[in-house]
Formats: sequence, C-alpha cells, structure tokens
Amino acid sequence: MNLLTGPPGSGKTTKLLSVARDAARRGERVWWVGLPSQRTYVYRRLADEGAVLGLEFLSSQQVYYRLLAHALKLKPLVVGTGRIALVGEALKKLRNELPSPGEARLFTRSIAEAKRFGLTWREVRAFDEETARFRAVLRVYEELKGEAWDYDDFRLEALHLARSNHLTLEPDLIIVDGFREVGPLELELYKALSQNKKVGVWLSLPDAPPGEVASEEVARATACKVETHRAPNPVFQSRWLLRALKRDLASGYDALDLAVILPEREVRAFLSLADEYGVPLMDETPKALAETPPGRLLLDLLELPDYPTASRLLAIPELAPLAKAALKRGVAGREALTLLAQEVGESASWRAWLARLDVPDGELAWAQDLVESLPEFSVKNAERFDWGTFKNHALERAKEAAQLAKGAQFRAWWGALLQETALFSRPKGGVALLTAKLASGRRFRRVYLAHAVEGAYTVGEAEDYFTPEEGRGTLEAIFALLSGSSSGPRSVTGLPKRFLGRDRALFAELLTRGDEVVVTYPEADQGGPLVPELALVGEACTPLPEVAAGSRLELGSADSFAPVLSRVALGSPHVQALSRYAECGFRYWAERRVEDQEVPWWRALVRELRERRKLGAARLDALKASYPEAAAWLAQSEGDLLPLTFGVALPERHREGQGGGPFALLDAAGRSGTEMRLYTFLEPGAWSREDAEGWLRRPHRWNELWAAGHLLDTYGGRISGVRLYVWPVLGEPIDVFGAPIAYVWRQIASRRQKAERAFARFSAGDVTPKPGFVCRECRVFDLCRVGQR
Repeated sequence: MNLLTGPPGSGKTTKLLSVARDAARRGERVWWVGLPSQRTYVYRRLADEGAVLGLEFLSSQQVYYRLLAHALKLKPLVVGTGRIALVGEALKKLRNELPSPGEARLFTRSIAEAKRFGLTWREVRAFDEETARFRAVLRVYEELKGEAWDYDDFRLEALHLARSNHLTLEPDLIIVDGFREVGPLELELYKALSQNKKVGVWLSLPDAPPGEVASEEVARATACKVETHRAPNPVFQSRWLLRALKRDLASGYDALDLAVILPEREVRAFLSLADEYGVPLMDETPKALAETPPGRLLLDLLELPDYPTASRLLAIPELAPLAKAALKRGVAGREALTLLAQEVGESASWRAWLARLDVPDGELAWAQDLVESLPEFSVKNAERFDWGTFKNHALERAKEAAQLAKGAQFRAWWGALLQETALFSRPKGGVALLTAKLASGRRFRRVYLAHAVEGAYTVGEAEDYFTPEEGRGTLEAIFALLSGSSSGPRSVTGLPKRFLGRDRALFAELLTRGDEVVVTYPEADQGGPLVPELALVGEACTPLPEVAAGSRLELGSADSFAPVLSRVALGSPHVQALSRYAECGFRYWAERRVEDQEVPWWRALVRELRERRKLGAARLDALKASYPEAAAWLAQSEGDLLPLTFGVALPERHREGQGGGPFALLDAAGRSGTEMRLYTFLEPGAWSREDAEGWLRRPHRWNELWAAGHLLDTYGGRISGVRLYVWPVLGEPIDVFGAPIAYVWRQIASRRQKAERAFARFSAGDVTPKPGFVCRECRVFDLCRVGQR
C-alpha cells in the first residue's frame, strides 16, 4: 500500500489525479474513495484534461457494499433511523418503559462508536452502573437486529472478507483521498486489499496513522494568499460577502471556482439575503425531511396536541382565527388555548382538530391518512419537491415508530425520526455554500471563510456519557490492537481518547481550501461581543474593504424599478382569460409566450372535442383509438355525449373572432326543453358535489356563472333556467347546484362587473404588472422584476 502524507494544500490530490489518469489511459479500472460531498469536485478535476474512462467515485460505505455484493454476502440494511428505533425497542424491553427519542439517540451514538472500533457487547467491560446498562442495551440491540446489518456491520464484514483471501476485486487501482484521518478498521481494510497482487492502493492523509510509515511525503506547496477582515455585525458581514461574490462573478470568475464556508447554524440567515443580491448559490448543506415544506407542516401537526403554539396553529388554515387571537394575547399551551377558543368562538374547530390528531389503535392507517391529507402547497413548491419521495420516507418512519410507541408517544417518536431522516438532493449549479465538513478535500480559486469566531468551527470533541476519558486508550494502542500487533483481551479501553486536539487540523485545512482565502468575523451580535478564532483570523485583522453596491436597496435611491411597457394587441378575450388577466396583465401577456407545449392527455381530449363541435359514431370511434385511456369512458358516456354541442361560445359570433366585448367559452352545452345545460370537463379524479361547487364558486372562476347570467339576460323569455355541470373525465357528470339557476345571482352580477372592468383595460392593451400575492406562484417572475420590490 502506498501511504502518501502531506499537510493540507500540499498537492496530494493533484498527484493522485495524475496517478488515476495514467491508470485510466492504460485501460485499468479505478475506484476513487472519498466523502460524498467530494464526488462532483473530483470528476470535475479529472475532466480538466479531457475524458477519463474507467474511473468511479465511491464513498467508504459504497466500497463495503460493492465488496460484499461481489462476493454475494449482502444482508438487509438497518438505516440510521431504524437503528434509533431498535435501540428504543431494546431500552423498552429492558425496563418495560418506553424511552424518549433523545435517550435512544444517546445510546445510538455510543453504540455506533463502539462498533466503529470493532467492539462487541461481550468486550465492553461494565465498570459502573451506566456502562453495564450500555452493555445490556448493546446486547439486546444485536438480538433485535437479528440477521440484518447496520452500517458498522458492513464495514466489519468487508474487513473479514478482505482478510479471508477469497475476494475477487473489480478495480485495478484504489485511491483513498480527501480524509483528515481514517479509523483503524478502515486502515486494516485497505491494507488487506493491498495484499491482492492485482490491486494497487493509494491512501493519502495529512499524517501517517499510528504505527504506519509514509511511503511518500509531499512538501508544503506555495502558501495560500490569506486575508482577514472584521465586520461590525453578522448582517454587515453577510451583505459584504454577497457584494464581494457579485463583484467576483462580474469580473469573470466561474461560479464553480468560488465558495462560501459558514457554520451550519448561520446558513439559513445567509440564504435569506442572497435573493436580494441575485447571487446564484449552490446550497450543499444537508437537509432533514422535517425541514422541507410538507415536513415542517407534518411536524407542526404532530407536535400541536402536546405543545400548541400560535405558530403551529397557523399551519392549519381552519385554525387561523384562533392563531391570530393567540398571537394578540401572547398565550400558548393546551389549556390556555382551549379557554381562548371558547372566548373567540373557535371551540368546535379546535376540539375537532385535537380529536383528529389523537392517535387511534391503527397508527399506520392514521399516519397514512394524515400524510395524504396535508393541505396542497403552491405550484412553485410542488415543482421543487417530490411528493412521492416525501410520502415514502414519512410512512417508513411511521412504521419504525409504530414498532415501539402508541398514542402521544407515537407522535413524538414519529416526529423525532422525521428529523433524523436526511434528504439527498442535487442543488442547482452556482457558488458553493458549504460547511467545514463539506469543504473537506476540495479546493477553489477563491474561498470566503465567514463567521470565524470561537466555537463556530470545531470537530466537536466531547466526553462520552458512558465511557469517560480515563476509561479510554491512546490511538497508538487502539491501532495496534486492531491490527493484531498487540496481544491482550479486548475491553472498554478498545475506544480511543476523544480529546486529541483535532480542531488544529481542521483550522489548517480550512485555511487551504482556496488559492485565495478571505477570512471574516463579526465583532458582535445581538448577544454581545464575539471573540475571534485566532487560529483562523490571526493577529493582524483589518476592517472590511469597500465593495460596490450589489443590491438595489444599497443604492440609497427612493426610485423603484419601473418597466417601460408599450400597449400590445392581446386579441379577443374569453371571460376566464379576463379573470387571469385581471390578476396581473403582464403575467397574462408573458405566459402566452412561454406556455408549455405538452398538455395532459385528458386536456388534449377536451381540446379535440371542442374542435369537433358535434360527435357521431365514426368520430367517437376515432377518439377511442386516439385516447385509449378514455375508450371505456367514451363508450359508456356515448348516450350523454352525442346530443351535446362542444366548444360553445357565448355570444356565438365570438367563435369566429367577430364582435367586441367579453365572451364565455364552454366545453359543451345542451338543452332539455326550456332548460339550458352547460358542461365543464375537469381532470380525472374522485370529485364530490361539494368539491365541484367549491371549484365553481372560487373567486377567480368567472366563466360558467358569467355564461349563465348572459343566457338569462339574453333569452330570459325562452329559457326557464341554466343548469351547470362539472364533468370529471372518466367519471360521471355532477349537477353542481342540484337545480337550475333561474335568475341573476349577486355572484353572477359581480363577475360580470369585474369582466367589464378587465375588458376595458384588456382592449386597450394594458400589460402593466400588478405585484402582490400572485407573484409567489408566477412563472414569469424573473421576466417582470417588479414583484421583486
């Protein structure tokens, strides 16, 4: 095995990239092993000199899977949340009492550490009551896990397999790079793999592990250029960083050559300012399932019965009046909100929701119903999130929680597991926004290392609850023990000491993440003065230099952006188009120039029905052939469809584009004696009469009620009423109101007045933007820019 050592930024990765390219040119297969966050960086560096075939980037865990899969020795995997649930079940079994999720997490972390160093429950020496309890929990956990493997089992089994000499390896070369340190089991695995004559192994580290000697050392490269600056406060620091990034991008820097490193708790505040500056950020920080919009809503619902607050009440539209009253009074808690609900007349809704969130005996059925009944989110959010993935993850966590908890405890465990579930998404390209861990093993042209105050950047060295420092051994002893070069029984001293000053290695790495590193720190925040991290900032620190304004708000001008828009010909409007136009003229005009080409099959079917006007047997057969999804429905509804006229315009002259004034465009119309019947086709689904009426009465739905009013006014002496139908494709027509409309309602008159006002602006070609709530779902927001005010 080739052990390559050298300080951070000394060129170890550059050398290994050259080794990998040479191997690929010879037709060899290469595994590059690193942290998952380094994958794109490594591929990009490799491709700098052209295409590279035969190289594959793997994480350490993927290496274990591949080795075991190739040997046909895989077992079912216990994921991270599953391990917490099993530990909770073990605690419950030992003391006949369900633990809290926090207690289970405490045991889970210690179990993971013990197994990371190859300890079994028999090898844990019980020298006090708590260590004995830990040993018992580890034993029961292994019993409950059975034949399944957790992540640490995969590592240990891969090592046993590599040492058995019964392993046929896929790659010709394995390169392990980008780690500050490796554990003794990982080191032993790569040493065992290097015994295979076919495979070469390169391992790069800042320092040689205990007991090992580097086969090659890399001297420190040219020192990075480091600047250090102080800011008055965190907001000033963030605004300066965004201005500096915008300046760099304008001066020619590639966005992928820039990076911002922040403590994880500062990322959200930084992102909240980024939109103002228009800086494209690639947020790579990990997200939990509970941090997604539907995840936050689900967590609020789960916590509402036990910890009701005004903010959680706001998650339920029905309880918004109670939430506003709670905010005004400044109250929280179940008893206080119950009294407040009685006072403001919301007691029925409050009690109904408490009853709905009370977990019955069938936890999984209740959980599935809760997930599927989450209120619909805006189109903008729906496009950004995979609902199927969310539901699958949420229900998997519910299954794990249901194995050990009931009632209110089920809600608590389900919420805890949702917060432990990480989502892996690929962000859009831009300036990398990283934490210290995500920046490890990567290098950029320019890096901004922000918020460099004491305690912000740390590896988190802390004493373990179960095994204190005096019960632990040195790293040298642990490595010797696991390599087999030390004799003696395994015991709790098989765990290494935790306080080894690893922060120094982290600081050294952070200061070499770019050719240029700009370190900043705020002098104070709302909590008072802040102390800089001298290992990062140094002694000589200057105020932030001046950078040109990067946001309109920084220009000091009271003038807002005002687009110059000429009058445009918008054509002949039907009433529903006028409703869309009334919300925002610019959006109506722009959407028709960026309209999606693809439409759902059912909408294409309705469009073809409109064009055919009347159906006969031959035309119906043609539609069945063109739309096999609807063939059975067309055959079943033949008697209802044949008498109808499709694509009806009211007044009729507007169908050919003649005449002025607004007009209604209807999917279909028919007549029964003196009664007119108007039909609107909707997407397939389970529509109730209440759903149909709610859809038709929506404030922005003008078409059908306007058409009914027009018919009553125009043909009042010849028709007795107008009956409105909503007809889901593949379903049955729904008589919305159950009776014909016999006179002009107030809602009908209101829609006609709104249509006339909108038509006056429409016919004049006015496309002035109308910013407001509609901007949240606008697809042409970036074209308009007015809404950004």
